Amino acid sequence: MNSLYREKVTMARIVIFFLLLIGTVGSTYHEDVYKLSRKLLDGYNDMIRGSKDLSQRTSISFMFNIIKIAEYDEVNGKLAIVGFFFLQWEDYRMKWDPDEYNGTNNVMFESKDVWVPNIMLTTSHSDFRKLGTDDVPVRYDNEGTSYWSPADVFTTSCTPNIYYYPYDTQNCFLYFSSWGYSLYEVVFHSMRDDVNTYLYSEHGLWNLTATSVFVFKDTTNQINSMVIKLTLTRMPTFYLINMILPIIVIGLLNILVFLLPAESGERVGYSITVLLAIAVFQTIASDKLPHVSRPQISLLCIKLLIDLVLSVLVTTLTIVSLYFYDMPDSRRVPVCLQAVCRFILCKKCCSNKSEDKYDYEETYEIYKIENGKQITTSISLSDVRKSEKTDVINWTDVGRCSDIVFAIFSLLAFIASNVAFVLLVIIK
Repeated sequence: MNSLYREKVTMARIVIFFLLLIGTVGSTYHEDVYKLSRKLLDGYNDMIRGSKDLSQRTSISFMFNIIKIAEYDEVNGKLAIVGFFFLQWEDYRMKWDPDEYNGTNNVMFESKDVWVPNIMLTTSHSDFRKLGTDDVPVRYDNEGTSYWSPADVFTTSCTPNIYYYPYDTQNCFLYFSSWGYSLYEVVFHSMRDDVNTYLYSEHGLWNLTATSVFVFKDTTNQINSMVIKLTLTRMPTFYLINMILPIIVIGLLNILVFLLPAESGERVGYSITVLLAIAVFQTIASDKLPHVSRPQISLLCIKLLIDLVLSVLVTTLTIVSLYFYDMPDSRRVPVCLQAVCRFILCKKCCSNKSEDKYDYEETYEIYKIENGKQITTSISLSDVRKSEKTDVINWTDVGRCSDIVFAIFSLLAFIASNVAFVLLVIIK
């Protein structure tokens, strides 16, 4: 209920301010406003606060209104936003009786002629300058209440945390401090706990997901600050289509190198082409990110490095596989390697099945004469065919076996790399 009441009071003040900003009451004459202005500025010192008792603090109520995000440069850590403040305070020197000036109940001065709080953006990215300009008007009502709405393009430093790029969320802080006034002279009070986004226009890349406003008091340095926190979430669709999906597809191409015939002579060139493509994407990603190592480097850069290492490994395994294919037949294949290849290529199994096919074939008798004697011998058709069959593993079989093993290894490494990246992004 108190929060709702404060909202209504705040909106009422804003409405009153803008009504006053439109102009004075129709019955007010130029001469009356001129006389009032001269009377109020007579002996006025714009370096003295508007408190009657200077031992008391000047209380400044404020509200920040954001219009749009002009730019967020992650490489340089610069955030530029367009917005304006609504500030209100009391100045006892600006009180008058409206009846004495033909019903004039408000008057306006340039900020260079009256006292305004000296506020600076202390988290500025490039240069320090005070809030507002000398020609920004300050309006007063007959009760001495000041209304000031300085607008600007505020450029602040915001070092990004790019670990989850392009699925990152950035928290940027703008500190507006009362420069030259201690905590016992000027104090800030926020009219609301968040930024007014009524006039806000959406950005094409960043979503303004949350805002907060609070007052920070540095008792050590006697600095009073208005703090505006903006939470920006990147929209990753562009990067998903133009960077992440192509990287995944190129990584998948690494596995297909083992399907190319060894006789084609294109395996090494194919694998090196994929390696260079991954290196190009790594360069593109690094150019779009700030060159920092704190707090963390990008998870996408780590994934690209892993893909690059895997591509180098696939190229090496391709060369090893071709080495098996080109091994001379005069060199005997080790027994252990034969056993592994028989298991992978199912050679022994196929040999047993072919033997079973001829177990019941007929036996034939063959007669021949040696030294004038007739000799009878028997021969089985299955024996003849078994002699023609062989389960000896050659180096070509070893090359085929290595292709299968290396392709499965590359596929598992590819799946593990991408699943780990997705899980880390999801559970952030």
